[in-house]
Amino acid sequence: MGKRNIDSYLDQAETCWVTALTRVSDEHFDLRSGCQEWTNRELINHLIGGGLRYEKLLAQAPPAEVEATRGQDHLGEDRVASFWNHERAFRRIAGECDLDRQVPHRIGPISGHQLMRMRILELALHAADLSVGTGDGWPIDDELAKFMSTELDELIIELGETGGYASPRHRHSGSHAERVLAISGR
Repeated sequence: MGKRNIDSYLDQAETCWVTALTRVSDEHFDLRSGCQEWTNRELINHLIGGGLRYEKLLAQAPPAEVEATRGQDHLGEDRVASFWNHERAFRRIAGECDLDRQVPHRIGPISGHQLMRMRILELALHAADLSVGTGDGWPIDDELAKFMSTELDELIIELGETGGYASPRHRHSGSHAERVLAISGR
């Protein structure tokens, strides 16, 4: 798969996330998200900080520097603007660096290409989690859901084995979006 296609799917995943994010009102902030261990606020902070972590990983920052970002507040005054600030920096470095090069991710060394795929999953799946936390439908594009269920399904299962997602549910029929939710344990 070429970088252009991944960029297109990353664009769609960002749109999915921002749509879910803009639905969050102040009264939703402290409610439980679809990630039961996190409130909506904690989930949003994790996802926004993820852009910074992925940027640092692609820049070959030391693992301790990357991990130190996990305890920081990334929300800022405007959570959508904060998301885009970190996401644009991540996308900029992704366009400049050698994505074949390994990065020191906490699950083990992975290529920059794999990190891009993981970001697509993180954005789209956490948009589903945030939608649960606000009581809204998952704003995923059919094309993105199909890509995730057919091209990233093994990655979802692999990440689930590392603790990144819940164990897959055994329902593999239905729409592409339903299949993605099932294989990611949602």
